[in-house]
Amino acid sequence: MKEYLKKNQPLFLRIIENEFQSNKIPHAFLLVGQHVEQPLNYLTMSLICDETTACEKCIDCQKIMNHQYADIIEYNGQEESIKKKHIEHIQETFKKSSLEGKAKIYIIRNIENSSKEAINSLLKILEEPEEGIYAIFTSKNINKILPTIISRCQVLELKPDNKETIKNSLIEKGYEKEKASLLSQFIKTDEELKEMDLDKFDNITLQAVNFIEDLFLYKENLIINTQIHMLKDYKDKQDIRLFINLIILGLKDMFHVKHNETPVYCEHVDFFNSLHYNNDDIIKKIEILLETLYLLDTNVNIPLLMDSMMYRITGRD
Repeated sequence: MKEYLKKNQPLFLRIIENEFQSNKIPHAFLLVGQHVEQPLNYLTMSLICDETTACEKCIDCQKIMNHQYADIIEYNGQEESIKKKHIEHIQETFKKSSLEGKAKIYIIRNIENSSKEAINSLLKILEEPEEGIYAIFTSKNINKILPTIISRCQVLELKPDNKETIKNSLIEKGYEKEKASLLSQFIKTDEELKEMDLDKFDNITLQAVNFIEDLFLYKENLIINTQIHMLKDYKDKQDIRLFINLIILGLKDMFHVKHNETPVYCEHVDFFNSLHYNNDDIIKKIEILLETLYLLDTNVNIPLLMDSMMYRITGRD
């Protein structure tokens, strides 16, 4: 986890290490960004670990990782709006003695989804912090949080993960390398991944590869094959946009392969090497696809737009 933070969230890590080493630990933290999970876990472990910051190996750190630390209360505003009763529960629970004998921590994810009454109750706690009790809040949008809450927290803005990090994370979760590579081009968070129809994604990816194959090897079949196998089943703008973007990625990969760079379609290197083309032609085709994407966002007849795109990209206009 620390290695991940060194690579992807170095500023967050530096701030935490400086504060803990100087023993100037704020009583409330606000993590702002899409990828809060590892920073949140590291911060929580650091608050209870006997080392200066999280060692990730001791019993206490492992309790945090396994959700077994008794003195943590956690709510998620995305699952249920945070209400006054939740804040009162935190207050009542933390009046009792610590079960673990260490810090008491309350975590409120997506704090922007809180009622006015909850925020007022929370402010009273933050204005009069008690020793040994720490708050960690997360938010995807700091602009939705009251300045009075922000001013009482150590705000830590997190960088979005880069595509390579997302790809590696997906591979660790069991996705095949090429699928992880492709998905990393379209998602930024685990939430976005959960919302995706992965079967549809796989099918549209297959149609995009077939489109490229027809475009260079069986041009006379491209229009009819696309109409039968893609446009017949997928008429939604989002699906068409995904289809076009996947084709663009494939065309760009033809440049990547030519220059010995790693393609997004990493399992199709031999396929791309087998195609004959010139750079100017590829650039022109990408321009046509990008123009189609632009027109897709206007009030346009999608079947006519796609027919026009295919005639132009095959050089028939």
